[in-house]
Amino acid sequence: MHGTIWSLIPFALVIPISIMTRQVIPGLVVGLLAGAYMMAPSPLGGVNQALYYLFKELALAGNLHLIIFLYTFGSLVGLVRITGGVSGFAKWLGPRVKSVRGAYAVTWLSSLGTFMAPDFRIITVAPIMKSMMKRFHISPQKMAYAIDVTATPLISLIPVGTAFVGYMVGLLAVALKHVHSTQAPYPLFLSTIPLNFFAFAILAIGAYLSFFSSETKAVHTTETMATGTLSDFAAKVRRPHRNARQHIHAVVATVRRQQAKFEVEAGTMEHPGQRSGRDTTRLERELPEEPLDVLSDEAVPSAANLLLPIGLLLGLTFFLTWWSGVGKATTFLGVLMKADATRAMLQSILITLVASSIFYLFRRQRVGRLMYGIIAGGNEMIAVIMLLVLVWAVSGVSSDLGFSDYVGRTMGSVIPRMLIAPALFIFGSVISYFIGSSFGTWGILMPLGFSLAATTHASLPLIAAAVFASGTLGGFASPLSDNTVAMATVMKLPLVDFANSLLKTTLVAGGVATVGYAVAGLVM
Repeated sequence: MHGTIWSLIPFALVIPISIMTRQVIPGLVVGLLAGAYMMAPSPLGGVNQALYYLFKELALAGNLHLIIFLYTFGSLVGLVRITGGVSGFAKWLGPRVKSVRGAYAVTWLSSLGTFMAPDFRIITVAPIMKSMMKRFHISPQKMAYAIDVTATPLISLIPVGTAFVGYMVGLLAVALKHVHSTQAPYPLFLSTIPLNFFAFAILAIGAYLSFFSSETKAVHTTETMATGTLSDFAAKVRRPHRNARQHIHAVVATVRRQQAKFEVEAGTMEHPGQRSGRDTTRLERELPEEPLDVLSDEAVPSAANLLLPIGLLLGLTFFLTWWSGVGKATTFLGVLMKADATRAMLQSILITLVASSIFYLFRRQRVGRLMYGIIAGGNEMIAVIMLLVLVWAVSGVSSDLGFSDYVGRTMGSVIPRMLIAPALFIFGSVISYFIGSSFGTWGILMPLGFSLAATTHASLPLIAAAVFASGTLGGFASPLSDNTVAMATVMKLPLVDFANSLLKTTLVAGGVATVGYAVAGLVM
């Protein structure tokens, strides 16, 4: 059975079940049990074998470090939210916006303080921008797009201080182990960043639509007309004739009509011919607030409660990563390549969590409140941790069944090396769109990609980047993605309509990425 077509069964079950259920974890559980029963075909043998692979992966020091990092990362995010850091950041940003382009600029620049996770960014920035939409008469759909494009696509490119980094590095470590590569996972992750062609393409499209499109310019011009003082506007159109008063009245009427038009387009006022009752779906209705969200809303706003932990986390991550590689190389870049990045990230997040807690205590935050934020925030990462552990276990049982050997002998000899990256990107994009999970797509495809790369001697950074890019596409555009659902809910947009609005630019960026991977496959 080793190295035969039967070794494909675990992953062959994971993909269709995940697509049918729209959930990755059920597919991984079925795949793990199927592989375990193939290894030990007895009533309890398969269960014991599945537990063996779970315990084996959990016992590895590197994997345990990553699990603690992810939970602690969630705890830090919960701590920042419950102490008013998010609302303080919003209060600080609000008065600094003076125009439509300024609102879009704040949307993009706010990523400097909310880059830790896509969901965190959405729940932080979207409520701020809702008030600015009404103030500057910006379409909710356009603003939602600007926030969404600076969530998953942007965060997938940031090399430190995010939940993505830990998860990606963990996947690469397992994939490298199963193809018997001695390459360090974090330097490999860094080399994939410039090759994530989809993320760069969709960010370029998003920047153009935010700042340079004709629609943005038109909104900017009419916004100036509508919000400028009457005296300033009248001075621009003043004519030296006897009917000046009538002309000013005409100007006022024009401004009022323009304001009414903006309110209709922005959805803040019903069109005269529009019915008052709107149909809503289950996902569009208000969801009950979590206790952490309620307590966060009650906190006294303070931007320092957000900016200090982020600054400390970034500074410590860079310093401790460098420190762990000192003495192993002579150049700065060589030191970073030799550094133990996983351990450095864990050390940084633990120190930041403790230091931030002490800082909040000095700012008269109650201990019970801080503890609730730490535990509730950490618990929000449990689903991600479960997903990662199951991916490790399924990869382990598949490796023992000879998955890599079989893929290398069959698919590796059929697919040209130059086409592996674009084929993986297209295949992964379809999977991620139908399951709505970037993390799940990465976990499903990375073992397959590395098996093909090991056999055909394709570029590992290019293959890993193609897998990461395909998951980024689904996380950004899929109607089943948590980010898409959260954005539509916060912005009060119909989910399907909002997802469809993302699809056009997603297909353009996906086409650009496919061509990029085809060209890179020839060059690399």
